Amino acid sequence: GPTALDRAGAALTVHPNTGPPLADLGCVEQTLLIPLAARVLARRLFPNQGFADPAAEAIAARLSCDLTPFEADRDMLRGLIERSLVLDQLLRDFLNRHPDAQVLSLGSGLSTQFERLDNGRLHWVDVDLPEVADLRRTLFPPHPRRRLVTASVTEAGWTSKLGDLHGPMFVVAEGLLMYLERAQVLQVARDLAEVPRGGPAEFAYDYYCAQMIGQAWLNPSLRRLGAEFKWGMMGPEELSLGEPRWCVIDTYPVMERLGWPYDLLWPSYRFVTGVRPYGIAHLRLLENA
Repeated sequence: GPTALDRAGAALTVHPNTGPPLADLGCVEQTLLIPLAARVLARRLFPNQGFADPAAEAIAARLSCDLTPFEADRDMLRGLIERSLVLDQLLRDFLNRHPDAQVLSLGSGLSTQFERLDNGRLHWVDVDLPEVADLRRTLFPPHPRRRLVTASVTEAGWTSKLGDLHGPMFVVAEGLLMYLERAQVLQVARDLAEVPRGGPAEFAYDYYCAQMIGQAWLNPSLRRLGAEFKWGMMGPEELSLGEPRWCVIDTYPVMERLGWPYDLLWPSYRFVTGVRPYGIAHLRLLENA
């Protein structure tokens, strides 16, 4: 029979496509199409990865935009699926321990992680810029355990818009921090450490190493959109993002999981710089923070 995921996908198809205003999005905001394309094409392009996202497929159908140009960059698409698999597993582990957790998705774009991981108990908060939030509202039906907060994580006091986050909290920043200035990244980590909550807190984000700043042009899809990386990790001591209240649980590879040549090239790169060229960091807020 249909899985919960398939039902989520079906639930997303009920609204007619009113032609959401993609043209209104800036170049960084338009990067939300790339991970969407990866999740939509995953079933066909990478059947062995065991990843399917019917909700993403339903959204793409309603956006009615052609995702085939992204197929030219298969390695990047596979990398984005690996990223989703890692982040999904970290969040799934947290939800197994704290099924009623608050999940905070920063710069959520067209993320369908809620549809993939909803356990029927969690409470989800998406945070994104006004034009992306408007797009989300046209594409995602309202849900009693999901809220959409219109805010920029770089504006002062943005966490005050989150409302009351009772209980354990898990924060995901997927494909976000590399587009912020260094000072803004450090401020986000500080802001998150100060969000009032009633339980343990964890934070997972993806990062590039500092050598990748200004190198977005190397990626054909990002080059087409004109987006640029502004922040990168200088060394392993920066994994806690300058905030001593966050302690590093672990870091995870993304591209190394793709096999040859990445499994050979990327670790040697890490040997030189001390950090992965592209990876995922997993932090925990110290109990007495």
